[in-house]
Amino acid sequence: MKKILLSLLLLSLLVSCGSEGVHKRVFLPDTIDGVTTFPLTDHTKEANFAGNWEAPVLTGKKKGKTRKLSKGSGGLKFISIAQEKYILDIIFSSPDKKIDFLLNGSELELAGTKKFLNKKLIREGENFISFIHKKGLNFNNISIFPKRILRIKNYSELIKDESILFLPGSLRYFVKPIENEYISLKLDLNQRKKVELNVHLKAENETREYRKKIESNEIFELELLKGKFQEVVISLPGLKKGFLKIAESSLVRRKHFRKKDEDRIKEVKYLVKGKNLLFILLDATRNDRTGYSGYTRRTTPNIDKFSINSLVFSNCYSEASYTLASTGTLLTGLPPDFHGVISSFYSSLNKKMVTLADMFRSKDYFTGAISANPHFGKAYKFDRGFTKFAELFFNNPVVQAEEFLKPFENMLDNSGDKPFFVYLHLREPHDPFAMPQPFFTKFQDQFSEVSNNIPSIFRGSRREYEKNREIRSLLGKLYDGNLAYADMIFGKIIDILNRRGLSSKTIVVFLSDHGEAIGEHGVYGHGHVLYQQSMRIPLVIKIPGLNGNTYDSQVITSDLVRTLSDIFLLPYPYKMNSYGRNMLIQGTERRLIVRSINAFNYPGYMVQQYPYKLIIHFPYNDSTMELFNLKTDPGENHSIRDKPLIKKTLLFYLFNHLRSASEIKQEIANPELRKNDVKSLESLGYL
Repeated sequence: MKKILLSLLLLSLLVSCGSEGVHKRVFLPDTIDGVTTFPLTDHTKEANFAGNWEAPVLTGKKKGKTRKLSKGSGGLKFISIAQEKYILDIIFSSPDKKIDFLLNGSELELAGTKKFLNKKLIREGENFISFIHKKGLNFNNISIFPKRILRIKNYSELIKDESILFLPGSLRYFVKPIENEYISLKLDLNQRKKVELNVHLKAENETREYRKKIESNEIFELELLKGKFQEVVISLPGLKKGFLKIAESSLVRRKHFRKKDEDRIKEVKYLVKGKNLLFILLDATRNDRTGYSGYTRRTTPNIDKFSINSLVFSNCYSEASYTLASTGTLLTGLPPDFHGVISSFYSSLNKKMVTLADMFRSKDYFTGAISANPHFGKAYKFDRGFTKFAELFFNNPVVQAEEFLKPFENMLDNSGDKPFFVYLHLREPHDPFAMPQPFFTKFQDQFSEVSNNIPSIFRGSRREYEKNREIRSLLGKLYDGNLAYADMIFGKIIDILNRRGLSSKTIVVFLSDHGEAIGEHGVYGHGHVLYQQSMRIPLVIKIPGLNGNTYDSQVITSDLVRTLSDIFLLPYPYKMNSYGRNMLIQGTERRLIVRSINAFNYPGYMVQQYPYKLIIHFPYNDSTMELFNLKTDPGENHSIRDKPLIKKTLLFYLFNHLRSASEIKQEIANPELRKNDVKSLESLGYL
């Protein structure tokens, strides 16, 4: 399977850059053949685990090959396509050297590594194994498969390969195709020359079935129901023995470039040639709290002025709801699960990973960064490629925005005659709310100065937030005051460029790493939050000489990296893995995936194909999922319970994403945290 994924990813690179305008992305089907393997070191089949399983350790030195079932109930789900004899194959460690378990309610015992399961105990469809234990169990390997599989040569290796479909069996996709999109499939028929497939499409109010004759290793297209969420099942009538192999499976989109988009890109490439690039990032800034987006409080007068005659991307999403993972994406253009910097204690940037700073440095740019947040710091190897990297938090755990001004001037002095790429990562409006006057009381008068009582409000319970509108209002006013303070410093940074005669020579990007919930849905903060408030971020780009424009299409953080690599002609190496697109080409529907952090090392995800959005928090079960229609319910107030096909489709996208991530084998080292890093992280509420 790894070879298939890597070859498809490479093919994706080749065709997406070609003149034919075709983009391919790996899109693997479920194999419905009664064989289930349970990955223990990733979340690719999290739906098959139930109960008190500990999260797999995904990164760092603690990444292992085992998974623990803690004290209490827990089990496994698997699908049988017929009532037949099964084998449970497990490698485990237990003080009792045996496992008692229930199979669909019948009590059994496993003393070795294999257990033959009587067909009378097997149900066609979903089956459930529940482990009975008083202490924790550690598992090194788990697989369940029909006994008939034993007759196939090398079966033990084949069942680990998800590209193998044992016969009889079928392939299944869930998808809603966007415009000009289809599934491309190639099957290795294993000594068969030709077969006839039966393709069954099922949408909410429409079904279609057709037959298709194919040859071994022939690429063919699957015709889909246009614009509808649907289940696609491919069966092979008459084939009862052996297996076949999925040689290729991709989601393919034909791209049509408009001349005005091509002309705009050519114009921008000309205008940015030899220019400087400045990122000004305000941590935890919500797009809807800026004046240019329509907010009524005067929070961002300097940014509002800056947005005039700029490129304003009004529908921008971060790809993670927390700084560490989101910053990794901003530097690499890769989703968090691909670049791997997702844990404060167990991950840092792989030493072979190429960053945006690396690429600019290769073009003989001076590269510099100034950070107020350890999650954009040297401990996580985010300084890679930067000539100068200043960590202001190292001597002051709570950095004020005004502390950036002098180091920024010094960095410009250090750049000499070279063009520069400089990244400023300010803390504000991220709490603690320690802004100076007059900003501390700009929108609230309950506190006259920074007080030790304020942090206790931040950590209030969900029930308290829901009950107390005054607390929610206070939090919003403090947040807005902190944002207004950051905006004042933003204006001073622009003034520095003007004073030095650099404004006409510098592309300036204003953005954030994630948003912030301020009492909505009864929650405060961002890292664990997957509602719109935590992921809708501002993105404004000013390019000297270019007329301004507002873009309403959905864009993501990775788009910025892809766009910059295109217009600055940077040697970007991750086009096959990045979800990014050139932001100057607008109008195409897309799918979004955003990662969050949860308790006990479990992640959460948001998966969206407008207008539907699914929030899921692992460990996986129906109670941890919420489905919303953003068109009819933009406030996400009413979770939908009666759209199972839509929910299955969005989950299918997520697990395809996780499968691709699991194949990117990186050596992720632990961060090199210092005392000052930890102290600053504590001040920001991360520890």
